[in-house]
Amino acid sequence: MINTVKNFLSNYTSSQKTFILSVLVSVFFISCDYAIIRPASTSVFLSNYSSKIFPYCWILGVPFNLLVVYLYNRFLPTIGRLKVFFVFVSCIIIMHGLTSIFVQKFAWLIFLQFIFKDVYILLAFKQTWSMIHTTIDTQKAKLLYGLMFGIGGFGSVLGGMVSGFFAVQIKSHNLFLFSIPIYLIVSLFYVRALKNSAVTNEDFKEEYKNDKSHSKEGFSLFKNSPYLLLLLLIVISMQVATAFIDYQFNTYLEKAIPDVDLRTAFTGKVTSSINFLVTCFQFFGGFLLINFVGLKKSHLFVPFILAINSLAFLFFPSFGMATYSHMTIKTLDYSFFGIIREMLYIPLKTDEKYRAKAIIDVFAYRSAKAVASLFLIFLQNVTGLNIIILISIISMLVYFIWIRVVSTMFKKHSQMVENEGS
Repeated sequence: MINTVKNFLSNYTSSQKTFILSVLVSVFFISCDYAIIRPASTSVFLSNYSSKIFPYCWILGVPFNLLVVYLYNRFLPTIGRLKVFFVFVSCIIIMHGLTSIFVQKFAWLIFLQFIFKDVYILLAFKQTWSMIHTTIDTQKAKLLYGLMFGIGGFGSVLGGMVSGFFAVQIKSHNLFLFSIPIYLIVSLFYVRALKNSAVTNEDFKEEYKNDKSHSKEGFSLFKNSPYLLLLLLIVISMQVATAFIDYQFNTYLEKAIPDVDLRTAFTGKVTSSINFLVTCFQFFGGFLLINFVGLKKSHLFVPFILAINSLAFLFFPSFGMATYSHMTIKTLDYSFFGIIREMLYIPLKTDEKYRAKAIIDVFAYRSAKAVASLFLIFLQNVTGLNIIILISIISMLVYFIWIRVVSTMFKKHSQMVENEGS
C-alpha cells in the first residue's frame, strides 16, 4: 500500500504535491477538532436538556441550514472562496469561545452550539472537498480519496483520545477552546491548498458569471439533472438512518451514564474507537473493496450491512447493541460511504461541485434529520408505541428504498463518466 502511494504521488508536479499535502493537513485537523467538540457538545446538551429534545434541535436546524447555504452560495461568486472560508472560521472560533466561557451561566448557548456543530463540520469538509474535486480527476480518485479519508481518520482518533481521556480533568465545556488553535492551523493550510488548486479564482468567477442559475442560488441545478436528484436521495437515506440510530444510542446513553464528564469520556472513547476503525477501513478495506468489487456494488454494500444491524437490534435491544449499531453506521459513514459518495461528484460540472454540493452536503444532509425528527416526535408523543424498536423496522424500509435508488442512479453514472473521458 505504501509503495502504491509513493508511485502514485511520483506522477504529480511539485505544485500538485503541495496541494495534496496541504489538503491532507487540513482534513486531519478538521477531523481532529470535530472528534473533540462532538462528544463535549452531546454530553453538555444532555446535562441541560435530554435526548427527547434532539429531534426538536434537528428540526430547528433546517432553517439555519437553509440560511447558511443561501449565504454561502450568494456570496461565494462575489467575494471568493478564500474570504468565505475566513468568515466561516471566524464564526467557529467565536461560537466555541462563547460556549466555553458562558455555557455554565447561559445554558441556551449549548442549544445553539448543538445546532451549529452539525452545520460547521459539513461546511468545513464541503469547502475542502469542492476544491479537491476541481483538481483531482476520476482515474486518480480511488487511491487519493482513501488516503485523504484515512488521514482524516488519524485526526479523529487523536481528537477522540483528547475528549475520551482528558474530559474529566479539563472539564467538558473547556474542550470547546481547542477549536481556536486548530482552525488557525486549518486556515493556514487551506490557503496553501487553494493557491495550488487547479481552478484559479478568475476561472471560478468566470464560470459563475456565465451561470444563469445564479439568481436561484444553485437550487435550479437540480431541475434538469435526475443524477443530482438521485445523489440527493442517497445522502438523505444515510442521514435518516443515522438520525434513527443516533436517537436509539443517546436514549440508552442518557440512562446508562448520568454524569456529564463521565459521559463525555465514554463518548470520546467510542468516537476514538470509531475513528480507529474508520482509519483502517479507509487505508485498506475501502481501497480494496472499491477496486475489486466496483463502485456500484460498493454502494449496495452499505445499506445491506445496515439492514442486517437493524434486524439484529430487533432481537437484541440493549445499550451494547445500540452502541454497536451507532459505531457501525458512523464507521461506514465516515469511511467507506464517504469515499464512494464523494466519487459520485467527480463527473459533475465545476458549478455543480460547489453549489449543488453545498445544497446536498449541508442543507439536505441535515434537513434529512429534520424529516426523521418529525417522525420521531410523532411516534413518541402521539402513537404511544415502543419507539426504540419501531425505529429498526422503519429503517429496514429506508434501506430497501436506498438500494433501489442506487440501482437506478448507476445507469446514469456510467454515461456521465464516459462523457467525462471523451
